[in-house]
Amino acid sequence: MKNVTAFFTGVFSGSRLQKSAKGLLSGILVFALCISMAGCAGPFGSDEKVETEVHKIGVIVYNTSDEEVIGFREYLQGYIEDNFEMVKFIYSGSIRNHEEEMAFIQSACDDGVEGFLSFLTYDLPAEVALCEKNEAYYLLASGTVSAEDFEAVEENPWFLGAFGPGQPFEFQAGADMARYFIREKTGNRYFVLSGGAPLGNEMHYQRTLGILDTLSSTYGISFNPPRAELAATEVPVTVSTDRVTVTICPGYITFDNYLESARESFQAGTYDVVLSVLPPEGMLPIIGKTPLGVVDSYNTRNLQLVTDGVLKFVVGKYNSMIGPAFALMLNAVTGYAEDFRDNGKAIRVIQGFWVSDSPEDYNEKYALSTSAAMNAYNFDDLSGVIRIFHEDANLNDLCALAEASSYRAVLARRSAKS
Repeated sequence: MKNVTAFFTGVFSGSRLQKSAKGLLSGILVFALCISMAGCAGPFGSDEKVETEVHKIGVIVYNTSDEEVIGFREYLQGYIEDNFEMVKFIYSGSIRNHEEEMAFIQSACDDGVEGFLSFLTYDLPAEVALCEKNEAYYLLASGTVSAEDFEAVEENPWFLGAFGPGQPFEFQAGADMARYFIREKTGNRYFVLSGGAPLGNEMHYQRTLGILDTLSSTYGISFNPPRAELAATEVPVTVSTDRVTVTICPGYITFDNYLESARESFQAGTYDVVLSVLPPEGMLPIIGKTPLGVVDSYNTRNLQLVTDGVLKFVVGKYNSMIGPAFALMLNAVTGYAEDFRDNGKAIRVIQGFWVSDSPEDYNEKYALSTSAAMNAYNFDDLSGVIRIFHEDANLNDLCALAEASSYRAVLARRSAKS
């Protein structure tokens, strides 16, 4: 550009010529600048807009009216989309079976979705295989799968990994819930809603197993059939001894047939405690004032139940805990998937639950879970582990951020950055 200026200055050396050349020289300089900028951005006519490209990310959910699902959605579409303008989330409807999930994956891929944040899985190898066929990434954003299912796909480059409590924390959630009511001497007649435990839902199975293990060890009894079989029962079962009575009632009670079975089972007996490994939904009118413990999330419905004195113990997730999973997905769809693998394998990140056993504790944690101004995982937290924002972003820092998910860790992070 400097040489061009010198050349035209020499040519138009006279004062009158210099004045008349000003407009021409300015035009030429602007034209040259446009050519230079076009060379940096790409060829003329190119639609390539690297920094403004919108990446579509599919979100696979089990029930669009579930409070946990609603909370996650408020965070993704209400906070993440507003702060990360290069992403758009495409939500599924309520996925009720494997066929519906596979159909959504394919239709979303046909619509340009580049990756999926999933909150359920019916057949992980099949789901990952379909994503591989469509060159789309698959990530369990908050959930637990068996070691066998994970290992079957961990080397597939289109499977990014899984975030969630994992089997030990799922088991502990059920155990802690049962232990609370035993300690409070609420009674020895237990009604257990085991959800999808017999239907391949590893989270529900481990929670139910934790409940039964704690009841067995505390009351000094051996269940017949054994705990592992009881946890996976496909029909309501009641086992009684002179010390304790336990009814295990399976099924997703958002389905009418399972709800009716649960209602009949509960009304057929008398119970001191209800322990639910999933939101009790339509069972609440039947449960009435019976003390309730639940593994769910910090949401408005549970706030009301806690306030009313029915819900005594909550083990739950919170809205923004899925932030690091989103960060991993954004790294992948922007071209950095290989840099965020563990020796070439998908990653497995443990994020524990929050626990409340009093209205005061629940209120404090609920406020942080739903706060728009003080998110547990905010833009600054996440952008620091996303490569397009920070060239030094790496897997170790992303995993460390995700694992710092406890209530105490979140408070410390917010206090440090306030």
